[in-house]
Amino acid sequence: MVTPTVVVFGYGELGIAAAQALTDAGARIVALVVPSNRSGDDVDRIVAFAAKQGFPVWVQPPRRAVEPFVRQLRSAAPDVMVVWSYSMILPQDVLDVPRLGVVNVHGGLLPEYRGGHVMQWALINGEAETGVTLHYMDAGIDTGPMIADARFPIEVGDDAVLVRTRLKASGTELLRRWWPQIAAGTAPRVPQDETRARYWPMRNPEEGRIDWTATNEQICRLVGALACNAPGAFVEADGRIVTIRSARPVPSEKTLGAPGRIDAVESGGVRVSTGAGDVLVTMVLVDGVVRQDAAVAEVLLPGTSVIAPSSSSLQAHG
Repeated sequence: MVTPTVVVFGYGELGIAAAQALTDAGARIVALVVPSNRSGDDVDRIVAFAAKQGFPVWVQPPRRAVEPFVRQLRSAAPDVMVVWSYSMILPQDVLDVPRLGVVNVHGGLLPEYRGGHVMQWALINGEAETGVTLHYMDAGIDTGPMIADARFPIEVGDDAVLVRTRLKASGTELLRRWWPQIAAGTAPRVPQDETRARYWPMRNPEEGRIDWTATNEQICRLVGALACNAPGAFVEADGRIVTIRSARPVPSEKTLGAPGRIDAVESGGVRVSTGAGDVLVTMVLVDGVVRQDAAVAEVLLPGTSVIAPSSSSLQAHG
């Protein structure tokens, strides 16, 4: 029996996870593809992984220069292409290359969570669960027929670091479990219910600015959702951008002070008033230094107020 061949599109730990899961499942990887619109540590990691495994690394160029890349893919004649955590749209000419289709590992539950930053949105929205959807790709964004999904609960206090770890484990298991059917061309192709579909927009760094007039629950969900991002959820204190890395809502019948007021130092952090309830800030990052628990008061001074920085402040610190 001929071993089915695969081209993997991805970078960072999730791209590596896809390649490793497929290899473990018996696929033969003919190349790894990285996007031309990304660089840095995540791309360097998968390039180093590919060199160790002996996989060629190809770069998807911008759409205006895609034809040589399409010819390169056609010459490899992969049976399947697999995409996980990728930053470029695949043109139809690319989607048409593999004889058994292109499979995407989507880090959210379809069709309710379409888009590129859906893990963050699920946390911000206070969802009780999230998961990974394995689906075939078509010309739309996250619209293709579904193979299967894997769901897990979002527990109180979960942040993006924990949820991302679970997404990686769930996506890896889905690929391993369904690879035999994908390779045989017999995997399910369940149409998505368009009446339940919703696209969630890409988030930009400025949307991490904390609005202290929001509720304590909303603020803590934002902090958790952006725990993997830079700058994450942040404020301005004493002219510096301060990233809030960890915070939890404080049960209280009323807010101690005006929204953004730093009310008290406690053993676990500093207490800040919000539009409804208080938040205990337990970890911050400022000027590359992490401060935790009561040491947070060295940055967020009791009796002062924190504000969301202006766009000009962000640019100055960027």
